[in-house]
Amino acid sequence: MATASNLTGTLRRSLLIKVISKPAPSREDVNTVIELTASKVVESLQAQSMTLYLVEGGEIAFKQVYYSPTLWGADKGKEVQFRETQKKLLTLKLPAGTGNVGKVIQTGEPLFFSGKGPDAASLKKMDVGFEVTSMLTVPLKTNIVIGAIQVLNKEPAAGTGGQFTTKDLSVLREVAEYSSTLIQRMLDPKFQLTPEDTAKFISKFTELPLVTKADEVDIDEKLVEITGDAIIRREGIFPYKKTGTNTVSVLMTNPLDYAKRESFSQATELMIDDVKVIPASLLDTLLKQFFKEAAGKKVGGETEEVDIDEVKDLIAGAYTEGGTGEVKAADLESEDSAPIIQLTNRIIEDAYISGASDIHIEPMEKDLLVRYRVDGMCSEKMRLPKQVSFAMVARLKIMCNLDISERRLPQDGRIVFKKFTKKNIDIDLRVATGPMNYGEKVVMRILDKQKSTLPLPQLGFSAENLEKYRECVRQPYGMILHCGPTGSGKSMTLYAALAEINTPDVNIQTAEDPIEYTLPGLNQMQMNKQIGLTFERALRCYLRMDPDIILVGEIRDKETAQIACEAALTGHLLVSTLHTNDAPSTVSRMGEMGIEPFNISAALVCVCAQRLLRRVCKNCKVKYKPEGREWEILQKALDLKEVPEIFKAAPGGCHVCGGNSYKGRVGIHELMVNCEDIVEAINKEVEVADLKRVCMKNGMKTLHQDSMLKVTMGLTTMEDALANVPADMIAQEGAKVAAAEGAKKGHGH
Repeated sequence: MATASNLTGTLRRSLLIKVISKPAPSREDVNTVIELTASKVVESLQAQSMTLYLVEGGEIAFKQVYYSPTLWGADKGKEVQFRETQKKLLTLKLPAGTGNVGKVIQTGEPLFFSGKGPDAASLKKMDVGFEVTSMLTVPLKTNIVIGAIQVLNKEPAAGTGGQFTTKDLSVLREVAEYSSTLIQRMLDPKFQLTPEDTAKFISKFTELPLVTKADEVDIDEKLVEITGDAIIRREGIFPYKKTGTNTVSVLMTNPLDYAKRESFSQATELMIDDVKVIPASLLDTLLKQFFKEAAGKKVGGETEEVDIDEVKDLIAGAYTEGGTGEVKAADLESEDSAPIIQLTNRIIEDAYISGASDIHIEPMEKDLLVRYRVDGMCSEKMRLPKQVSFAMVARLKIMCNLDISERRLPQDGRIVFKKFTKKNIDIDLRVATGPMNYGEKVVMRILDKQKSTLPLPQLGFSAENLEKYRECVRQPYGMILHCGPTGSGKSMTLYAALAEINTPDVNIQTAEDPIEYTLPGLNQMQMNKQIGLTFERALRCYLRMDPDIILVGEIRDKETAQIACEAALTGHLLVSTLHTNDAPSTVSRMGEMGIEPFNISAALVCVCAQRLLRRVCKNCKVKYKPEGREWEILQKALDLKEVPEIFKAAPGGCHVCGGNSYKGRVGIHELMVNCEDIVEAINKEVEVADLKRVCMKNGMKTLHQDSMLKVTMGLTTMEDALANVPADMIAQEGAKVAAAEGAKKGHGH
């Protein structure tokens, strides 16, 4: 029988996360809180029986009933009776005012009966299927009484002769107090749940200390300053005390968010040693208290930090008709003016905190458009007056040492943002400018140095592909290529693979443009075309430096391709990237660069084509069964026999995904592992489509098939999968071939 006390710590934590991840819980979540409350009561009081009641339509409904196995012992017949009683009670409702529970709900006061006290006689009258020796009943009370909790008899193992104590009464009243507010919030949308109520609930169930006032902890101001506003806001973790060289005590609103804890540790290189729970309102207060002077401080010796909306309003105010902005219009057209410096810095900081990968500064006919790319999707952030355009572009050019007088030709540069801010934001920006019809456009790719690579299993590889890919990266020599468009996760996958095989006995050398992630134990070289340091030159250098593994950022030309192929054929493992649509067309691309087919087939270990799909929000995704064309596409891609349950994005999203319906991204992969059939096909220089068929006969799943697999796993939606990788006729053919091959093998066994 599933009972309240059977809730493990892990299950209780997962239920708690479900509740606290919603600032506005729904009625459906009431069962979760009831389950949590019941398990806490049984565990804390060691009760033989526990019943939780709620008032519904003027009647008293049974919502949770628990019986301890000690009530029946080895008697299976009794156990069946208790099971049946439990099922029956959960369907019953009592008239208001019935029995002890009704009295407690009417008066709002608890009852405490003991078998040794004056109420012993009333306990004997209770017809519950066993002898009652002690009873506690307390109300679930907020501004009104919404129900009650009743416990009967202490467990024999507790050593109190089955009797509850006044201490037990205090514990039960406390549990009822902090649970009732959350239950009431779910039952009544008008009932306001304060951040303090939520924090109290979390504190009790995680058994972590609760902090409700700033003066309850001694805060190390220097530690807060070093950590920085950006990281604290992004992770929702406030460090207040160092407990060791690399360990800290922190305050959190959600201590069960282990992803945030890991991200905080990676960004700060500080391990979280101790956690206290705080209300969200107190976290806001602390942020205002410790970063309130930001607007008046100079950053990097020249820049003032102000709120992005304040700067935007300030600049806009200077141009409104009859505007009384504090800055002159002339100041806004100078790249050295304080408002432009402020705005440029804050756009970069805001984009970083928002989790953007790219910032687009785009001049339009009448204004300047600023867009961020978050989780692969561009969205408008703000529009600024047209007059700001020239000054902002010039400011960005100054930051990355470009020629501000050259406006007719594209330019590339790099901003080391650490030079321009005192905040703990250690990012570089890869900058590209280009002349458009209304002025120069600037696109900045954010390279976060504080971000570390993810392990291979977290990149979205299917179990089959992950096993194959791990075998490939452990080969002693050969060429591993990753292909896909910009921003498809190629570099992250290569770094993750290198991190897995990076040991002291292996010499790994990389040639990159730019160095996106810094990994310990790797020899990384930054390319510099201005002085002639190209991939080709770096590769020639590396071949004289006794490497075991070489990473080339990208194979762009014939010379680099030839040297890479030579390296792979002469005892080195070479990994690199290429811009092609899928894995088989990589062979054709290498051929166009002048590499002989027999050299390609001899050097190649595998080719991995990849894309990034948006993860559908776990909190608000909607389950459904596909029909019509959707079911047809799934069936053909994966050769399914039964209609699976998949998910779609909820219109309007929720607070977790910021109204986007998607949060985060997951990789899809097309892994072409070399084999005899593929070598033969490459040497015969077959068409790309025919090579793809050969690969699929040898176990390759196409990007389309892998995207459909991610759909059936509930990681993304059909809409996003098809938007990134449309249905593939060859893939649909391949699914049937693979199924037929599998059937033959099964028959053979």
